[in-house]
Amino acid sequence: MSPIKNQSRNTRRDVSLPRARQSRVGSVRIIAGQWRKTPLVVPDLDGLRPTGDRVRETLFNWLTHFKGDYSTLTGLDFFAGSGALGFEFGSRGAQSVVMVEKSRNAAQALKATKEKLHTEQIRIIEGDALVKVANLEERFDIIFIDPPFALNFHEKALKIATQRLKPNGLIYVESPKEWQANELLETLNLEILRESTAGAVTYRLLKIREE
Repeated sequence: MSPIKNQSRNTRRDVSLPRARQSRVGSVRIIAGQWRKTPLVVPDLDGLRPTGDRVRETLFNWLTHFKGDYSTLTGLDFFAGSGALGFEFGSRGAQSVVMVEKSRNAAQALKATKEKLHTEQIRIIEGDALVKVANLEERFDIIFIDPPFALNFHEKALKIATQRLKPNGLIYVESPKEWQANELLETLNLEILRESTAGAVTYRLLKIREE
């Protein structure tokens, strides 16, 4: 997930999510696949909250259930932060992963990890995620959305993600558990496939509802 620092300010009335407690972590590790146990640097930036091991394991169990083999799948890590979701997807065999991150420090850490892994699966884009993703031409099988909770980018990110999704694609989103998502998901024609809670976080796997 992306840090708060250097993200664009948002003062619009549609900002409604509660602030989550900040946490500071030195590193996390990829938990499975070809890069298993590789440490990922977590820069000391406000709001940087990497997805934990247990949540990631549950998420990828869900993805395996719905998608099976990852070798033909493409992914987008919308607010990459530490890269815990994007690198995990790549480690487990994804064809390609695009990571978008605005913080220069976090983006540099992502690039350093990519170099260390000697991989061409990963492409890192530095810049405002909402702008960069909206301007991408490609579409993705899996889109991971885990923005800094205090900036309340969930609604905007989900709207953009529905336009960047391949047919039968899936969207993963993390949010504060207090977030009332049902009305927005209904408006965007998104269906919850799986949902769970870990501490103060609710995480969901979504798809566009079939007509």
